[in-house]
Amino acid sequence: MNSKTIGSLFIIVTLVGIMAFAPSAFAQSTASVTVKKGSGSAGTCTTDCYQPGNVSVDAGGTVTWTNTDAQLHTVSSGNGPNDNTTGSVFDTGFSTFKPGTTFSHTFTDAGTFNYYCQLHPWMIGVVTVAEASTPQPNETATPEFGPIASLVLVIAIVSVVAVTAKTRGFLKL
Repeated sequence: MNSKTIGSLFIIVTLVGIMAFAPSAFAQSTASVTVKKGSGSAGTCTTDCYQPGNVSVDAGGTVTWTNTDAQLHTVSSGNGPNDNTTGSVFDTGFSTFKPGTTFSHTFTDAGTFNYYCQLHPWMIGVVTVAEASTPQPNETATPEFGPIASLVLVIAIVSVVAVTAKTRGFLKL
């Protein structure tokens, strides 16, 4: 293998590593949930009518539900038919979440928000909203990359040094 190929492989591995691990370091601002086909029929689904049933976003994040079922559904905050606060945080109502439509809600407050379908109460889910972190004055937010960061950094440095040394004639591979 010649040095250009080796240098190119280092660069590709570095870029792939950065792209694979960097997104997880930043805030989760959106989440998508799909109503499973057949969810409106009792016994078709038990805990997986909303897929995924549990999602997480940071405060200020938006969750979008898509109705892929052939039936009308609701997405209503609350813990079921006996909850007197049903729909107090978000609610599609009984006529708007038709097959093929979407519903979105932006969560401004941190917390855990249970939801269900008022027409099919076995359909349940949870949105967990984490508190948004804001840097203090004169402080910058630094993303947490975890233990893989040092490996990606080393690969990046080695790649840059190897390619630079080779192109300037210092490295004979």
